[in-house]
Amino acid sequence: MTNFILPVFRPLIVVLGIGGMPLLRPILVSLGLALTAQAVVISSGGPNNTAPVGQPFFGNVGVLNGASAIYLDNQWVMTAAHVAGSLPASVSFGGTSYATQAGSWQRLTNTGLGSGLTALADVVLFRITSSPGLPTLTLRTGAPVAGDDVMMVGNGRIQAANLTYWNVNVVTGPGNDVWTEVTLPAIFNRSGFKTTAANEVRWGNNEVGTANTTVNTGGGDTRSFSTVYNAVNPEEAQGAVGDSGGATLFFNGSNWELAGMMHAIATFETQPSLTAVSGNSTFHANLSLYAPQINAILVTVPEPSSYLIAGIAGLLCLTKRLR
Repeated sequence: MTNFILPVFRPLIVVLGIGGMPLLRPILVSLGLALTAQAVVISSGGPNNTAPVGQPFFGNVGVLNGASAIYLDNQWVMTAAHVAGSLPASVSFGGTSYATQAGSWQRLTNTGLGSGLTALADVVLFRITSSPGLPTLTLRTGAPVAGDDVMMVGNGRIQAANLTYWNVNVVTGPGNDVWTEVTLPAIFNRSGFKTTAANEVRWGNNEVGTANTTVNTGGGDTRSFSTVYNAVNPEEAQGAVGDSGGATLFFNGSNWELAGMMHAIATFETQPSLTAVSGNSTFHANLSLYAPQINAILVTVPEPSSYLIAGIAGLLCLTKRLR
């Protein structure tokens, strides 16, 4: 298995912050269901819950198991394997639920993408039984480059209206750093957002940092690129728990393309849960590397008999919920 080397977070200057921030040890975290879901966190506070001007694919990001999923084309949906677990009963786009088609589960592999990788990546596709009427989302085929601007769209809890400030004491040894929440004008060296209980799909912007890395949080090695949340620009985004399966979009000069799928973040050691803090990173599956597999899947249609099986499975699931 390829070892994933976490990036070094150097001192940063953040909006309304101060210089000379301590060097904190980053911790890699899956954006799946182990923790409560929350949406893309935006440095301006948002809300960013409707499509921005010129962005036709905001509605292609839906809700699955409290996290995110992306509608691609021909009734095919993509998400993180650790979000879906197995073929889900349904997925929601624009508030409408769509049943899934039995026999359509397709998990991507790392074949030909490098030595020492796990066989399976943390990316899956499955098909829904009817069209949601959404536009076709084209995959980016060119490799991401450091500095590329991207738009991140994910589902989950809304961030708090105001920044939270901490004075962080870095203590030698793992798990010993102490985060103390403070109120201005007290001295602080980290700032970020907590989250509230409400959920929604939101968008924010960032730029590619590391263009080529491999990440594994337990769902398999996934060839990825990263973005770093510096909280400098008003719409700057950081992924958070629940954004797994969300879209990372790239404008190629004439059209929007799907460049990545959010699936993991790096937070600081002992960072309070359900927060996004300047210096955190988001990791995105590099879909340019998986594009040949995905495009081959998009043109296939599972056997028609699968529809009946999917309908029975959905009825059984509903029966269990009503007990």
